[in-house]
Amino acid sequence: MSDPAARRMPSPDHAVTQSPLEDWLRWLEGVHPQEIDLGLARIGAVADRLGLRDVGTPIITVAGTNGKGSTVACLEAMYTAAGQQPGSYTSPHILRYNERIRIGGVPVDDALILAAFEAIEAARAEITLTYFEFATLAAAWCFRARHAAPWILEVGLGGRLDATNCFDADLAVVTAIDLDHMEWLGDNREAIAGEKMGIARPGHPVVCSDPQPPRRIAELAEAIGAPLWQVGSHYDLTAADACWHWRHASQALDDLPRPAWLPDAALTNAAGAVMAVRGAHADLALDEAAVRAGLARAQLAGRQERVSAPDGDWLLDVGHNPAAIALLADRLATHRHQGQVRLAFALMARKPLEPLITQLHPGVTEWFVLDVDDPASHSAEAVTAALHAIGAEVVGSGDAADARRALGSRWQSGDLNVAAGSFRVVEAFMRTQESACNTSGPVGHLGLD
Repeated sequence: MSDPAARRMPSPDHAVTQSPLEDWLRWLEGVHPQEIDLGLARIGAVADRLGLRDVGTPIITVAGTNGKGSTVACLEAMYTAAGQQPGSYTSPHILRYNERIRIGGVPVDDALILAAFEAIEAARAEITLTYFEFATLAAAWCFRARHAAPWILEVGLGGRLDATNCFDADLAVVTAIDLDHMEWLGDNREAIAGEKMGIARPGHPVVCSDPQPPRRIAELAEAIGAPLWQVGSHYDLTAADACWHWRHASQALDDLPRPAWLPDAALTNAAGAVMAVRGAHADLALDEAAVRAGLARAQLAGRQERVSAPDGDWLLDVGHNPAAIALLADRLATHRHQGQVRLAFALMARKPLEPLITQLHPGVTEWFVLDVDDPASHSAEAVTAALHAIGAEVVGSGDAADARRALGSRWQSGDLNVAAGSFRVVEAFMRTQESACNTSGPVGHLGLD
């Protein structure tokens, strides 16, 4: 067996950046032969060697096609408002790897992540791990080291075979189910729901915030004796202009704060988070004050995020599958009654280009095709050709800085400029906005979107 220390990354002679963390991340991208290699045997073995599966900390795991990030953001904010130190693990990041691992809503520092990587590398020995498996173990290691509780884990892909599922969830949250990653999860909602429900454990509650749930969710919950809390059946919500109301058979919370980045159709995610802390699991319950305070401060970058800059008002959105694009399309179509809508757009190559731009087209006045310099994305030429085929007005092509100049010069009061289509699009715009906008953000590999 080779000495793990001999493989440990990186040595000063092989460092390629000024950041030890960035050097590790570059190395991790190639340490396993496959970017996606679903299964729990490898990560489970290393987790056991590190003693990460017997810490006794309550765990909430969140799976779903859309809505995972907003659900985690609401849970994290509510537990933090209650004075707790939740450990939140999400993916991918937008600007900095540290965004993936937060304690009390604050990204952990490089030193802690580096210590986690060193410990994992020493423990794994002959076992190879994917980038995401390494990240998942690093999050758990950091949470244990800083006594974070509860752990809030966002599934990366699917659920049943996802790396996060090597940890037993005390409470499972399943958000909206739609068609995405079908090459791994199945070609229909029932099959995909079955994979998502793999995070549930016998006798432990499941909250489902999909208002039109596949039958498989209730069937599997019943089969394993997991109490199911289903939106529309066991709890519900009503949206209002500046607030919203939450209802359960034994309690009601009126006039709840509304996160500005959550459209009406996505309030079910916040409602599911409230259900999770208001009765689904006694050991994870929070009082009403924490719920209200948390919802008032919940934040989530890149999800219909509105920013103001000298070159106009911008909306940044990472949405990249049909359901997420539908939410964005509704938002843009509504704004078309108030002013012009200009969209800087790119899309990962595994996403269906023509259907998604067709969804967006009615709400967009002018398009700018982004070249994100990524072989995993549709080429700018392909996107431009597809847009011309549906009669769209394309005003330019280039990088994010080019888009800001082109669309910013057209902006007038009442207009909306948009950057959307993938995490990489939002990353590119956030990097330009660090100097141009009023917001700045914590740099590195994005991972699977």
